[in-house]
Amino acid sequence: MNSILLEILYCLIGGFIFTTFSLIIFQFSSFHPYSKPTIPVLVQIISITVCALIVMTLNNDLETIGESIRFSMVEGIIGILVVIPFLYIFLIYFLLRASFRKRNFDQLLDASE
Repeated sequence: MNSILLEILYCLIGGFIFTTFSLIIFQFSSFHPYSKPTIPVLVQIISITVCALIVMTLNNDLETIGESIRFSMVEGIIGILVVIPFLYIFLIYFLLRASFRKRNFDQLLDASE
């Protein structure tokens, strides 16, 4: 497989694993007597394991699932940090577009005077 595509795949899988770990932490921190997080947490753990096994089969240097999860999360965090400046550019573009927009004429506001 092409190395660029492989890096993109590592970033996507790592971002997914990072997000899934964040969801698990959220479910444990928002635990209350009426919540039943067992099934969602089990599904999330299974998806993390499957993703780690996929990364482990793609990268021959990784020997254990722990190394695979750590490698994936590092790649995912790096991928998120690479994407953040582009998100800031889009945010600035839409904020500038909204701030320089001309408002439509409202007849109801004009009739109340």
